[in-house]
Amino acid sequence: MSLTPECWKEARTTLQSLLSSKTNSSLQGQSKVFVKMQDATMHLPAEIGDYTDFYSSMNHAYNVGCMFRDPNNALLPNWKHLPVGYHGRASSVVVSGTPITRPVGQVCPEGAMSPNLKPSNLMDFELEMAFFIGGSPTKLGERIDINDAHNHIFGMVLMNDWSARDLQKWEYVPLGPFLAKSFGTTISPNLNLTAQCWNCVGKEQRQSI
Repeated sequence: MSLTPECWKEARTTLQSLLSSKTNSSLQGQSKVFVKMQDATMHLPAEIGDYTDFYSSMNHAYNVGCMFRDPNNALLPNWKHLPVGYHGRASSVVVSGTPITRPVGQVCPEGAMSPNLKPSNLMDFELEMAFFIGGSPTKLGERIDINDAHNHIFGMVLMNDWSARDLQKWEYVPLGPFLAKSFGTTISPNLNLTAQCWNCVGKEQRQSI
């Protein structure tokens, strides 16, 4: 993953060749390589060293803003200018099928002056697309030009971003959610390599993406 996109494509092509029916035509050879789906245990596609969650859907940001504030102040002034995001808890990113424990935290009832400690009663999730970042490692403080960004997007997975909205409503001011969004993030075990995607997307479409 820390190599170049050319290396990613070469590795993918080599694996496709090795695993093709033409290469492994004998049943004996296939039995050494393939595992039946019902016998397989799926794992995370890579070790998660860091995780940043972006707040980039206007419809979602507006709905959450209405939930926590009001329709007139749903989108904060900086939302249309910043790539709004926060660092999540990488250690709680788990593969699909892993049980998620309902979090316990502070919840402030409507009209109350102080919170209560209780299990969340407003569990929520967001279906998202997550990107795995690769390419040549950058040095501290080194920036990646937007025109070179596609050379660092290794692949994509589906993601469920779990949230405890009642905990989040109380704790998100002033620095954003803490326990409300750090108890679990689920991703699919199958990572779709961008090497198989970019060839199907034109330059103009890449820019809009």
